[in-house]
Amino acid sequence: MRYLLFLPLVFVLTGGLSAQVPAPDFLCTRSEAGGEILTWTNVSSDCGPYQATEIYRSATADGPFSLLANIEDSSVTEYRDENPGGEQLFYYLQYRYDCPDTTFLTSDTLDSFIPVTPVVDFVSVVEGELIIYWQPSPSPEVNRYVIFEVTDAGGIVPLDTVGLQTSYTIGEVPTGEQGSRGYRVAALDACGNDSPQGSIVYAVGLEGTGGVGCESDIELSPLFGDEMVTGTPTLTGDDSLNLFVAVNGGEYTLYSTQSGLDPLRLTYADANDGDSLCFYLEFGYLDVEINQRTAVYCQRVDITQPVRDFELYGVEVGEGGRLRFAYDYPYPPPPAYDYALEQVGAGGRMTFPDAVDSLLSFTEVVTRVPIPVAPGDSLRFTLTDDCARTASSNYVTPVFLGADPLGDDRAVLQWSPLENGLPGTIRYNVYRVAADSTLSILATQLSELTYTDDDPTAGAVRCYRVEAVYTPADSTASFSFLSNIACVAQESEVYLPNVFSPRARQEVNQTFRPIFTNLLGINAYKLTVFDRWGGLLYAGEDPGVGWTGEVDGRLVPAGSYVYVLTFTTPRGNLVERSGVVHVLY
Repeated sequence: MRYLLFLPLVFVLTGGLSAQVPAPDFLCTRSEAGGEILTWTNVSSDCGPYQATEIYRSATADGPFSLLANIEDSSVTEYRDENPGGEQLFYYLQYRYDCPDTTFLTSDTLDSFIPVTPVVDFVSVVEGELIIYWQPSPSPEVNRYVIFEVTDAGGIVPLDTVGLQTSYTIGEVPTGEQGSRGYRVAALDACGNDSPQGSIVYAVGLEGTGGVGCESDIELSPLFGDEMVTGTPTLTGDDSLNLFVAVNGGEYTLYSTQSGLDPLRLTYADANDGDSLCFYLEFGYLDVEINQRTAVYCQRVDITQPVRDFELYGVEVGEGGRLRFAYDYPYPPPPAYDYALEQVGAGGRMTFPDAVDSLLSFTEVVTRVPIPVAPGDSLRFTLTDDCARTASSNYVTPVFLGADPLGDDRAVLQWSPLENGLPGTIRYNVYRVAADSTLSILATQLSELTYTDDDPTAGAVRCYRVEAVYTPADSTASFSFLSNIACVAQESEVYLPNVFSPRARQEVNQTFRPIFTNLLGINAYKLTVFDRWGGLLYAGEDPGVGWTGEVDGRLVPAGSYVYVLTFTTPRGNLVERSGVVHVLY
């Protein structure tokens, strides 16, 4: 064992700091025929006449140290100290000069034993090369390291001797041998002493299972050599394990990170049939600055292409109640799979198998038949392949628009949000719908869920539609989904004629019915006509249809008849009217 002791330096203040005399460069000790040979290199000083090189010795590292010898010849660089019992002894050196007010520095403290074996951290595989990393030996006399390779026959072959570096690279090792070659490292000093060789260390191999048939996932596990050096960092929950993958000859990219190493296994879940994949794992140790890489494992994927989870961007309730979906399935579709549309709402969970003609071959689909959807309902697609593997999209909810009139001829619009649970942005555009179904823009890029239309020239009937525009995160593409059409109407005025003739030349005068300025929003409509004795002649609930003056297929006699009209206006007001209408011929 070697020790480096830091003894206190004494400064004599005589108008400033005293001069310092450096110590001899204490190189090493070696045991020889019952004695210890101390070797050093002298360091010159011009502070004054040389007097001696002093050697101090102790039986313990902490002292006390006593003067062993004074070497008065300045050319001497070795000294033998008898040690027939082979005890561990500790030494340091210093000079003595005839220099008043001078501080004499001490050398490193070395013991009489050989250097301490360096601790090897690990062997890492980087681009086909093996890199051995080790900790410096704590013995201060060490001036170089020797790297050994362990042969298949168990022999030890020195590869190289290096300086005080703490890593060594072995170039271009065949892939099949990267995890099977073993190495040792020993420390040397200037006297030729070498430390015991450390335990054999290996690069960590890598194996994979899966990626064949119905096993689409590939499980990757490290393979450790039979003999691991004692100093290899302990795998703890504070360490990390990173999985890197290269697809079809591309660059290696980080696929996943696992915090903690239990279990010591990572899964690659994105294999496609026919892919050529290469992997390596990287250990990140809490107390080691450099990460350790395993050997590379490669395989060609031969699987039945699985179904995978995918992103459903949104849904729109289209004409006739058919649903339109937009989505992204960026994977090769499996050769055969079943799919269904799942709806979750107030009525529970319902499933519609084969709701669309084809799913994974497109980016937009429309259901074959109308599917009733209420505000708040959520929808998603589920997938099952021939290997019974399942996947699904996220849930989405459509936009539902409501419109209410205000008393000052304004309309307030409110709508439910488009929800898909995906990262990105959702903005809303508001349109007015014309009688010919064309759209005119009122507002764009809204983030709120309400809008007030205060255009007084919009007319008695106003119809609206909202468009939700979803832009995925890190994308410039956008996807739009329209709401239902919602209309509002101003209060309707009504006119009732007091005379009509079933035989009039103009058709408008041949029936008796109320004339409304606005039929939209008229509810609970009922028109009844009686004769003078109270007998019911006509009852109608359609404001667009009137009384033709007939009862049981025959015209009533000319004369006066009583009517009663009731209805509810667009604003919910109940209106009752009664009067007399004259029938003429």
